[in-house]
Amino acid sequence: MTYDLLIKNATIDDTGMTKDIGILDGKITEISDDIPAEAGIKTIMAGGRLVTPGFVDSHMHYDKTLTLGDKETKTLDEAIEEFINYSTKMNGQEWKADIKKRAKAAARQSVQAGTTTLRTHVNIEAGTDLYGVEALNELKEELRDFVDIKITSLPSFYDGRVEQDKRFELLDYACKNNMLDFLGGAPFLHDNWEELTEKTFAMAVKYNLPIDFHVNESDQPDVRNFEQIADLTIKYGYQGKVSCGHVTALNAVDEETATRVIEKARVAKLNIITLPSCNLYLMGRIDKQPIRRGTTRIREFLEAGVNISYASDNIRDVFRPIGNGDMLEEGLLTAQVAQMVTKTDLETIFKMGTVNPAKALLLEDYGMGVGKQADLVIFDECSVAEALTNQATRNYVIKKGKVVAKNTKISEIVF
Repeated sequence: MTYDLLIKNATIDDTGMTKDIGILDGKITEISDDIPAEAGIKTIMAGGRLVTPGFVDSHMHYDKTLTLGDKETKTLDEAIEEFINYSTKMNGQEWKADIKKRAKAAARQSVQAGTTTLRTHVNIEAGTDLYGVEALNELKEELRDFVDIKITSLPSFYDGRVEQDKRFELLDYACKNNMLDFLGGAPFLHDNWEELTEKTFAMAVKYNLPIDFHVNESDQPDVRNFEQIADLTIKYGYQGKVSCGHVTALNAVDEETATRVIEKARVAKLNIITLPSCNLYLMGRIDKQPIRRGTTRIREFLEAGVNISYASDNIRDVFRPIGNGDMLEEGLLTAQVAQMVTKTDLETIFKMGTVNPAKALLLEDYGMGVGKQADLVIFDECSVAEALTNQATRNYVIKKGKVVAKNTKISEIVF
């Protein structure tokens, strides 16, 4: 058999054993000990380097990315206000073009760093309607051969019941017209959070869409919305189809409450997404020493068997002035803040940026196996632990069986 792409001598797990990977029509067609080099139309000699499935960045904000201006914001509320000011100073078409330009630049950065699938939230504000959703759908189509983009809604509900109803009308239109892959929001930010959460679930069920919520991104000991989401997930039979990002308030509650709601999350098969880099920056700002790390209970979720991932969140905007959309970088930070840096721990962390978020995004053709989509990364290291610890160069990024990014690192040491 002739393959479109053949990868020779690839380390595909931490046993140190190498395999050859034959790729045809965008799929992994063969994994075996010795495929003849001439069987590949194009052949990459991995030389024992690590080859894994691509990163899945499951929580990003491509409508906000690269919007950092001169005004400095240091709280979540300040950042929300500043972004609303930024987004509403343009007319709809200007806003749409602005998003596409910035999001494409961020997508190139993410792909270069090894991300092959990502999920982005998009705000639906009073002044922007669905222009942001339209922009990201156009970009999704333009970049379909380079990265898979999943879109989830983040409607703003700050302006009263009448405007909230209008926002749900926009959401209904977007759902009818297949403009969303997930239905989301941040109900916890609003006084009528229970109602907003119920209405979001009802709409998701109506259109058979999975859900992706921002949940209890706060330092206050209040996880009622998180618990409500777990209950509604079971009520509607949505186990495995609901993602909860942040959940930082879980660190502020007592151990008994935390244990109880984590067990609910396990039963509901919720997908938890921790955003360490952004939450380290925004959370715990009113704490005196000791200052909380600001992340959710990563270890406790893992120990309970709850699917938990890490993701990039905001990139160089008013919510977080730094960030590169680099999941290997985010992974090392997650390992440090969770105090998980043994070899075994690092293997778990790596799965939190690959296998675990793929499960949350319901990616059925993801993984290192025959028949799976050939979304792969070739690292300039031989193990997961080395890749994370050394922040390995991603020599090749492969999407649907085609090389979409190459990276090299040249160093010269004179002693």
